[in-house]
Amino acid sequence: MEKYKIILFLPLLFLMSSMKSNVNAQNISFLTDYLNNVSVFDNGNLKQVEHLPIKSYIVGNNMFAYEDNAGNFKIYHNHFLHKLSSFASSYMVSDNLAAWKMNTQLKVFDKGSSLTLSTMAQEYFLSDDIVVWFDDYEKKLKAYYNKEIYELDDALATGSSNEVFISENIVAFVASQGYLGVFYEGEIEDLGYYDRIKSLEIGRDIIAFVEEPLNNFQVYYFGDISDIESFEPNSYKTGDSFVAYVDANKYLKVFYNYKVETISFDEPNFYEVADELMVFGVQNYFKVWYKGQVFTLDSHIPQNYKINNNVAAWIDQLGYLKFFDGQKVETISYEKIENFEIHGSCVKYSFGVHSENIYFQAKTYKND
Repeated sequence: MEKYKIILFLPLLFLMSSMKSNVNAQNISFLTDYLNNVSVFDNGNLKQVEHLPIKSYIVGNNMFAYEDNAGNFKIYHNHFLHKLSSFASSYMVSDNLAAWKMNTQLKVFDKGSSLTLSTMAQEYFLSDDIVVWFDDYEKKLKAYYNKEIYELDDALATGSSNEVFISENIVAFVASQGYLGVFYEGEIEDLGYYDRIKSLEIGRDIIAFVEEPLNNFQVYYFGDISDIESFEPNSYKTGDSFVAYVDANKYLKVFYNYKVETISFDEPNFYEVADELMVFGVQNYFKVWYKGQVFTLDSHIPQNYKINNNVAAWIDQLGYLKFFDGQKVETISYEKIENFEIHGSCVKYSFGVHSENIYFQAKTYKND
């Protein structure tokens, strides 16, 4: 999901992106017409929620959060518009949760209800299932998960938190004692001393890391630790329950479902991972890996593409907007596209003068 600032008809400004969930998306998006009326798109249904331009927004798989024209913070979720506060100093939205601050007060929105997590929180992190923050009053690192609050680390001696890594459903943190702590499914364990961790990447249900002095490549996978390579890879990236990497021989590989598979013996031009997908380029072909299968998307590597959940969208050489739905490739639009985004599993795109469309399940919805 991406956060934008909007000023009348000026271009959208990219501010942030965050992680997605592997649950079925609710396919929430929105359209703005030429009168600046804002309508929520909810699985093929359109419902007007505002008659004036909104100031900012973030779209998650299951919710649409925004500041209205007066600065009120609102969330559309489960067919209902929730008016949560008169302002938000900052806010984040994932696929299942939203967190926002009112000055130093930190709040969470979870399945239609809101809760105050802390009255003194400066720094906070959000993923699909977890909120993490450092409580400045208690000097403790805490987490909100499954409607419960957990204490991750007591930093009373130092008075500040150390580094935090967060994915959809895992938190890794440097504890005050120096070890790398892991919070997963309500349990806390440690992976050894952090100063031995040369590098790490974190995804849903997985942490990939290189540990010194042997520099072997390991994964914490569904709560278990396994070695997958004896040598440090050239690079690696994590997604939903898998890790993609270029090994020491420059082969592109994927660890998935407890197995390592070589995807390409040619060094990739690039590769990128998000959620359930890996897109990559080999010999100028644009390809995607999805749940053990490889699909060729295009004979040219696009400059502009986006991936989310199990779908991908891109602009081809002719300027057409194309879409991969997890099984096949189709052309969404032959117009000259100015901007496009993926919300859930639908594609929102704009072209011409104030024209916005949403493509969802082989049907196009317009803002006219």
